Amino acid sequence: MHLLHLMLVLGAAGPVGDTGPATPSSSPPWGSDKAARSSAALSAPGADSYDEIRERELTALITGLNEHAVWCKKKKLWERRALAYAAVLQLDAGNAEAHRGLGHKRQRDGSWKESRKTKPVDRSEKDLQECGERWGEVTRSFVGALRALYEADSEELSPETRGAIIADVIALDPDNAWARSVRKEVKSQGKWIMMEVANSATGRDRLVALAAKLRSELKPLAEKDLTPVEEGLQLPFTAALEQGGVRVVGTVSREELEACAVNLRLARPLMREYVGAGCAYASGFTYFLLKGAAEQTTFLSHHPKVSEEDVRFLMTLESATMPGAQHFGSWASGPDRRLDSACRQAISNLLHNEHEITSEYGWALEGVGLYITHKVTGTHLTWFVAPSRYKGPKEDAAMRDKLSRRDVEWIEEARLLLAAGKLPAFHSVVGRNVNRLSTEDLLLCNAVVAFLIEGRPGDLPGILDKIGQGRPAHETFLEEIGMDLRQFDQRFHAWLVATGN
Repeated sequence: MHLLHLMLVLGAAGPVGDTGPATPSSSPPWGSDKAARSSAALSAPGADSYDEIRERELTALITGLNEHAVWCKKKKLWERRALAYAAVLQLDAGNAEAHRGLGHKRQRDGSWKESRKTKPVDRSEKDLQECGERWGEVTRSFVGALRALYEADSEELSPETRGAIIADVIALDPDNAWARSVRKEVKSQGKWIMMEVANSATGRDRLVALAAKLRSELKPLAEKDLTPVEEGLQLPFTAALEQGGVRVVGTVSREELEACAVNLRLARPLMREYVGAGCAYASGFTYFLLKGAAEQTTFLSHHPKVSEEDVRFLMTLESATMPGAQHFGSWASGPDRRLDSACRQAISNLLHNEHEITSEYGWALEGVGLYITHKVTGTHLTWFVAPSRYKGPKEDAAMRDKLSRRDVEWIEEARLLLAAGKLPAFHSVVGRNVNRLSTEDLLLCNAVVAFLIEGRPGDLPGILDKIGQGRPAHETFLEEIGMDLRQFDQRFHAWLVATGN
């Protein structure tokens, strides 16, 4: 119903203050210990089931709510009257008295149609306190019984039953702190919103500010002599720059080499902050930036760890990891592409060293790589992608060109896919390796990592650690964030919609 929807809808997040990630309150409802005593009394073994509680309590509860609505009408408490009827419809969707009280019109097929009316407003402030007391007397027994059932048998209840219990409690007590906490909701600017929405209101800005701070604190680069291996590559290197365990060597301009070294040193502390505290590059980490295909051939042919067989394969790529995972290189066309691919490879190295994430875990490798690279370089230019499942070859190519532009917001593109019913379900993508990810899958993976980093800070490292150990994704998400993959999809979709608003 429309009024019930207004009561439960997730409002758009406004500024919530930079006080750290939002967490739901765990304070008891109604501001007293009556509910706690009721819960304790009903939590003993043999307590009634959800259906039994509803059967026992519902008739008297609905009668009491309808009578309360009549009392509100006499006191000209029109909004409270509407909320009472909306609560009745949450419990009994076909209740004729509540439908008529809300001005709904019965249709020939038996359904009810909402009429367009202005939002009801309470006209008698002096009666609001008594109204709240009367409401509490009507609803306290039912709400207390539901909470007791939930807390006593939560692990035994199905997700559907748990959701129904919380929906019933909120319908009767919209500000019930316990129920909102179970839903992982917090109050912001007078509205209950998802914890992840509240966190995201400041999470992205916090990340941008951290990146700027880290960039300003980087130590100056030192120019180094070429190593014997580098001299043996027979290329006219511009310089070899080094600092903090990152070495960059190349034939490109010194400006590009410096930009690459800055990016790789910035990516590491960002990864430590959001992905894993132990993220570190391989010992001897060196990145080579080359101008193009001719230098690629010379480089690969003279690198001591690259076999003839490796050369044939690596020549088909525009960036690559050399055997041994110490030397990396990009010979892509243009500085932006080289800098983007260098950052992507560096992040992959950090992911593997910290969590053993490989190309088999496509959502994690691509999602984290795309998200963090964009925060460092401002670009999305390096991805592994299979053909689209929805578009023809020309449309897919056009979509990829669009996604390569700096002014295109990937999260918004994911929202558009969701609205069109074409955003893949995460539970169907989570098991794919990088070679099986489509363009739509990549938008999903990037958005999922944004949801975890911005909306649920602290959850991603534990998830990646277990995924890298080979633990099933379904089991991992249940253990780490208390949701199976289908529940995660629902939560993620709600976040995507709410943050778009």
